[in-house]
Amino acid sequence: MQKKAIRSLLWMQALLCTIFLFACSNEDNSNAPLPKPEPKELKVQVAVDTKANTATVSVANAPAEASLSLVLDVNRGKALDQATADKNGTHTFKLPLLAGYEQKLKLVVKSGATSAEVKNLTLPAAEEQYSDEQIVQGLQKHKWLSDQKRSRIIVDHTSTNPYDMFVNKAVKHFEFLPNSKFNFTVTSPLQWNFPNGKWSVKNKRVDIDTQIPLGPMLLRNSRIQTLTEKEMVMLTEVDGGLFLLCFTSE
Repeated sequence: MQKKAIRSLLWMQALLCTIFLFACSNEDNSNAPLPKPEPKELKVQVAVDTKANTATVSVANAPAEASLSLVLDVNRGKALDQATADKNGTHTFKLPLLAGYEQKLKLVVKSGATSAEVKNLTLPAAEEQYSDEQIVQGLQKHKWLSDQKRSRIIVDHTSTNPYDMFVNKAVKHFEFLPNSKFNFTVTSPLQWNFPNGKWSVKNKRVDIDTQIPLGPMLLRNSRIQTLTEKEMVMLTEVDGGLFLLCFTSE
Protein backbone atom coordinates (compact mmCIF):
# COMPACT_ATOMS: atom_id res chain seq x y z
CA MET A 1 0.00 0.00 0.00
CA GLN A 2 2.76 2.39 0.90
CA LYS A 3 4.51 1.80 -2.44
CA LYS A 4 1.26 2.45 -4.33
CA ALA A 5 0.71 5.68 -2.43
CA ILE A 6 4.24 6.86 -3.21
CA ARG A 7 3.82 6.03 -6.92
CA SER A 8 0.50 7.89 -7.03
CA LEU A 9 2.07 10.93 -5.37
CA LEU A 10 4.97 10.93 -7.83
CA TRP A 11 2.57 10.63 -10.76
CA MET A 12 0.50 13.59 -9.50
CA GLN A 13 3.64 15.70 -9.08
CA ALA A 14 4.73 14.88 -12.62
CA LEU A 15 1.30 15.78 -13.97
CA LEU A 16 1.24 19.07 -12.09
CA CYS A 17 4.74 19.96 -13.39
CA THR A 18 3.65 19.24 -16.97
CA ILE A 19 0.56 21.42 -16.63
CA PHE A 20 2.63 24.24 -15.09
CA LEU A 21 5.25 24.11 -17.88
CA PHE A 22 2.54 24.09 -20.56
CA ALA A 23 0.85 27.11 -18.98
CA CYS A 24 4.14 28.99 -18.76
CA SER A 25 4.89 28.17 -22.37
CA ASN A 26 1.55 29.55 -23.51
CA GLU A 27 2.02 32.69 -21.43
CA ASP A 28 5.48 33.33 -22.93
CA ASN A 29 4.17 32.94 -26.50
CA SER A 30 1.27 35.29 -25.91
CA ASN A 31 3.59 38.02 -24.66
CA ALA A 32 6.21 37.59 -27.42
CA PRO A 33 6.33 40.49 -29.94
CA LEU A 34 4.91 39.75 -33.38
CA PRO A 35 7.48 39.73 -36.21
CA LYS A 36 7.50 42.90 -38.28
CA PRO A 37 6.48 42.46 -41.92
CA GLU A 38 9.29 42.99 -44.40
CA PRO A 39 8.99 46.28 -46.34
CA LYS A 40 7.74 45.84 -49.90
CA GLU A 41 10.02 46.73 -52.78
CA LEU A 42 9.26 50.11 -54.38
CA LYS A 43 7.86 49.57 -57.86
CA VAL A 44 7.71 52.04 -60.76
CA GLN A 45 6.18 51.28 -64.16
CA VAL A 46 6.25 53.47 -67.28
CA ALA A 47 3.59 53.18 -70.00
CA VAL A 48 3.76 55.24 -73.21
CA ASP A 49 0.90 56.22 -75.53
CA THR A 50 2.52 57.40 -78.77
CA LYS A 51 -0.84 58.29 -80.33
CA ALA A 52 -1.73 60.70 -77.54
CA ASN A 53 1.93 61.68 -77.00
CA THR A 54 1.62 61.04 -73.27
CA ALA A 55 3.18 58.72 -70.71
CA THR A 56 2.06 57.45 -67.31
CA VAL A 57 4.48 56.66 -64.47
CA SER A 58 2.80 54.42 -61.89
CA VAL A 59 4.28 54.16 -58.39
CA ALA A 60 3.49 51.33 -55.95
CA ASN A 61 4.73 50.23 -52.51
CA ALA A 62 5.94 53.70 -51.52
CA PRO A 63 5.53 54.70 -47.86
CA ALA A 64 2.03 55.97 -47.14
CA GLU A 65 1.69 59.67 -47.95
CA ALA A 66 5.34 59.93 -49.03
CA SER A 67 6.50 62.89 -51.12
CA LEU A 68 7.07 61.89 -54.76
CA SER A 69 9.02 63.90 -57.35
CA LEU A 70 9.74 63.09 -60.98
CA VAL A 71 13.00 64.86 -61.82
CA LEU A 72 14.76 65.26 -65.15
CA ASP A 73 17.91 63.21 -64.52
CA VAL A 74 20.46 65.47 -66.24
CA ASN A 75 22.79 68.18 -65.00
CA ARG A 76 20.67 70.96 -63.47
CA GLY A 77 17.48 69.05 -64.24
CA LYS A 78 14.30 70.27 -62.56
CA ALA A 79 11.31 68.44 -61.10
CA LEU A 80 8.72 67.91 -63.85
CA ASP A 81 5.93 66.89 -61.48
CA GLN A 82 5.37 66.36 -57.76
CA ALA A 83 2.70 64.55 -55.76
CA THR A 84 1.92 62.75 -52.50
CA ALA A 85 1.42 58.99 -52.38
CA ASP A 86 -1.95 57.82 -51.08
CA LYS A 87 -2.41 55.72 -47.93
CA ASN A 88 -1.61 52.59 -49.93
CA GLY A 89 1.66 54.08 -51.19
CA THR A 90 0.50 54.46 -54.80
CA HIS A 91 0.28 57.31 -57.31
CA THR A 92 0.15 57.69 -61.09
CA PHE A 93 1.82 60.60 -62.89
CA LYS A 94 0.78 61.65 -66.39
CA LEU A 95 3.33 63.54 -68.48
CA PRO A 96 3.47 64.79 -72.08
CA LEU A 97 6.06 63.42 -74.47
CA LEU A 98 8.26 66.21 -75.83
CA ALA A 99 8.86 66.52 -79.56
CA GLY A 100 12.52 65.95 -80.39
CA TYR A 101 13.60 65.43 -76.78
CA GLU A 102 13.98 62.16 -74.86
CA GLN A 103 13.24 62.62 -71.16
CA LYS A 104 15.50 60.68 -68.79
CA LEU A 105 13.86 60.76 -65.37
CA LYS A 106 14.35 59.62 -61.81
CA LEU A 107 11.75 59.22 -59.09
CA VAL A 108 12.68 60.73 -55.72
CA VAL A 109 10.72 59.40 -52.74
CA LYS A 110 10.88 61.10 -49.33
CA SER A 111 9.20 59.98 -46.13
CA GLY A 112 10.27 61.68 -42.92
CA ALA A 113 14.06 61.50 -42.67
CA THR A 114 14.38 58.69 -45.22
CA SER A 115 14.60 58.95 -49.00
CA ALA A 116 15.05 56.70 -52.00
CA GLU A 117 15.55 57.09 -55.76
CA VAL A 118 14.54 55.03 -58.78
CA LYS A 119 16.56 55.92 -61.88
CA ASN A 120 16.63 54.94 -65.56
CA LEU A 121 13.05 55.95 -66.29
CA THR A 122 12.91 57.01 -69.95
CA LEU A 123 10.15 58.74 -71.89
CA PRO A 124 10.85 58.61 -75.64
CA ALA A 125 10.85 61.73 -77.78
CA ALA A 126 7.66 62.49 -79.65
CA GLU A 127 7.83 62.98 -83.39
CA GLU A 128 8.58 66.49 -84.64
CA GLN A 129 5.46 66.70 -86.77
CA TYR A 130 5.84 70.10 -88.48
CA SER A 131 7.86 70.67 -91.65
CA ASP A 132 10.07 73.73 -92.10
CA GLU A 133 7.44 75.29 -94.38
CA GLN A 134 4.63 74.67 -91.87
CA ILE A 135 6.72 76.22 -89.10
CA VAL A 136 7.54 79.34 -91.12
CA GLN A 137 3.92 79.87 -92.20
CA GLY A 138 2.50 79.12 -88.74
CA LEU A 139 4.88 81.42 -86.86
CA GLN A 140 4.35 84.33 -89.26
CA LYS A 141 0.57 84.00 -89.18
CA HIS A 142 0.15 85.54 -85.73
CA LYS A 143 1.80 87.73 -83.14
CA TRP A 144 2.34 85.53 -80.09
CA LEU A 145 1.61 86.43 -76.45
CA SER A 146 3.43 84.50 -73.72
CA ASP A 147 1.60 82.32 -71.19
CA GLN A 148 3.71 82.65 -68.03
CA LYS A 149 1.60 80.21 -65.99
CA ARG A 150 2.37 77.30 -68.31
CA SER A 151 5.92 78.22 -69.30
CA ARG A 152 8.70 76.70 -67.23
CA ILE A 153 12.42 76.00 -66.95
CA ILE A 154 13.04 72.25 -67.04
CA VAL A 155 16.86 72.41 -67.13
CA ASP A 156 18.49 75.30 -65.29
CA HIS A 157 20.80 77.62 -67.26
CA THR A 158 24.42 78.49 -66.54
CA SER A 159 24.08 82.25 -67.01
CA THR A 160 23.83 84.95 -64.34
CA ASN A 161 20.91 86.49 -66.25
CA PRO A 162 17.55 86.30 -64.43
CA TYR A 163 15.96 83.96 -66.97
CA ASP A 164 13.43 82.74 -64.41
CA MET A 165 11.86 86.21 -64.66
CA PHE A 166 11.98 86.02 -68.47
CA VAL A 167 10.20 82.64 -68.47
CA ASN A 168 7.75 82.93 -65.56
CA LYS A 169 7.02 86.64 -65.06
CA ALA A 170 7.72 88.78 -68.12
CA VAL A 171 4.75 89.36 -70.42
CA LYS A 172 6.39 88.75 -73.81
CA HIS A 173 5.33 89.27 -77.41
CA PHE A 174 7.10 87.36 -80.21
CA GLU A 175 6.62 88.56 -83.79
CA PHE A 176 8.14 86.50 -86.61
CA LEU A 177 8.33 88.87 -89.57
CA PRO A 178 9.25 88.29 -93.24
CA ASN A 179 12.88 88.42 -94.34
CA SER A 180 14.00 86.74 -91.07
CA LYS A 181 13.19 89.82 -88.96
CA PHE A 182 12.17 89.23 -85.34
CA ASN A 183 10.41 91.78 -83.12
CA PHE A 184 10.61 91.16 -79.36
CA THR A 185 8.51 93.19 -76.92
CA VAL A 186 8.04 93.06 -73.14
CA THR A 187 5.07 94.91 -71.62
CA SER A 188 5.37 93.83 -67.96
CA PRO A 189 6.95 94.16 -65.39
CA LEU A 190 8.90 96.67 -67.53
CA GLN A 191 8.59 98.13 -71.02
CA TRP A 192 11.08 96.85 -73.57
CA ASN A 193 11.26 96.48 -77.32
CA PHE A 194 13.98 95.15 -79.58
CA PRO A 195 12.84 95.22 -83.25
CA ASN A 196 16.15 94.21 -84.83
CA GLY A 197 16.28 90.51 -83.99
CA LYS A 198 16.69 87.63 -86.47
CA TRP A 199 15.08 84.20 -86.77
CA SER A 200 15.54 81.16 -88.97
CA VAL A 201 14.24 77.62 -89.45
CA LYS A 202 16.34 74.62 -90.47
CA ASN A 203 15.67 70.90 -90.08
CA LYS A 204 12.50 71.61 -88.04
CA ARG A 205 14.43 73.70 -85.49
CA VAL A 206 14.03 77.43 -84.87
CA ASP A 207 16.86 79.78 -83.92
CA ILE A 208 16.19 83.30 -82.59
CA ASP A 209 18.74 86.09 -82.02
CA THR A 210 17.31 88.91 -79.94
CA GLN A 211 18.17 91.12 -77.00
CA ILE A 212 16.96 91.67 -73.44
CA PRO A 213 17.81 94.74 -71.31
CA LEU A 214 20.92 92.96 -69.97
CA GLY A 215 22.28 92.12 -73.41
CA PRO A 216 21.98 89.59 -76.26
CA MET A 217 19.84 86.48 -75.85
CA LEU A 218 20.04 83.49 -78.17
CA LEU A 219 17.26 80.88 -78.33
CA ARG A 220 18.78 77.88 -80.05
CA ASN A 221 17.60 74.54 -81.43
CA SER A 222 13.97 75.33 -80.58
CA ARG A 223 11.71 72.31 -81.07
CA ILE A 224 8.13 73.22 -81.93
CA GLN A 225 5.78 71.23 -79.71
CA THR A 226 2.46 72.75 -80.76
CA LEU A 227 1.60 75.17 -83.57
CA THR A 228 -2.09 75.92 -84.20
CA GLU A 229 -4.31 78.91 -84.86
CA LYS A 230 -4.58 79.50 -81.12
CA GLU A 231 -1.41 78.14 -79.52
CA MET A 232 2.35 77.84 -79.98
CA VAL A 233 4.70 75.91 -77.68
CA MET A 234 8.47 75.62 -78.16
CA LEU A 235 11.20 73.80 -76.25
CA THR A 236 14.27 76.01 -76.59
CA GLU A 237 17.89 76.02 -75.41
CA VAL A 238 19.19 79.17 -73.71
CA ASP A 239 22.65 79.38 -72.11
CA GLY A 240 22.85 75.68 -71.27
CA GLY A 241 19.27 75.60 -70.02
CA LEU A 242 16.11 74.16 -71.49
CA PHE A 243 12.96 76.29 -71.44
CA LEU A 244 9.41 75.27 -72.33
CA LEU A 245 7.81 78.49 -73.64
CA CYS A 246 4.05 78.65 -74.18
CA PHE A 247 2.19 81.29 -76.22
CA THR A 248 -1.31 82.14 -77.42
CA SER A 249 -2.10 83.95 -80.64
CA GLU A 250 -3.01 87.64 -80.47
